[in-house]
Amino acid sequence: MTWTASGQAIDCKHDPKFDNNLSPNFNSRINPEKNSNINPKFNWNINPLHNNDVNPSFNSTINPTNHFEFNPNINKNLNPMFHNEYHPKNPIWKGLYLFNKDDELIGYVSVATQQLMLSFNSQGEWTGFFVKAANGIYNFFDINGEWTGKYLCFDSVFGFNVFEKDGSWAGQHIK
Repeated sequence: MTWTASGQAIDCKHDPKFDNNLSPNFNSRINPEKNSNINPKFNWNINPLHNNDVNPSFNSTINPTNHFEFNPNINKNLNPMFHNEYHPKNPIWKGLYLFNKDDELIGYVSVATQQLMLSFNSQGEWTGFFVKAANGIYNFFDINGEWTGKYLCFDSVFGFNVFEKDGSWAGQHIK
């Protein structure tokens, strides 16, 4: 078991350094540079720039400025600053982990609802939230509710890959 900077233990079921199946470096099925089905540059169904259904600028039903039920700034029941169970510094926190391309821990993700996940950096500071756009696709918003252009796509097996607005893989993955 690996310990993180915020005192959390990374469960081996989530640790790509412990299980190579969880690492895009070792598992080409979950690597968007090797699997075009999970790469929005080649699969426009999962690319907000080419599919307005998953773009919050065009689809108001997935935009937290229009839907307060998944805006943690307005809905205090989803805000980790009011609900400590969502915060990775809480000793009983359970959630997902954000890794860089080298499988180093760079953040935490708390699943608040089926529609919303909260994002924290490696120090446990709240950085924003993910809103579900479609099955396996989440758009990332900063803590003020502005879409950053980044989004998550299901990696087809274990977790998610993080993509930039232009569809390029950010080299980050969530397990």
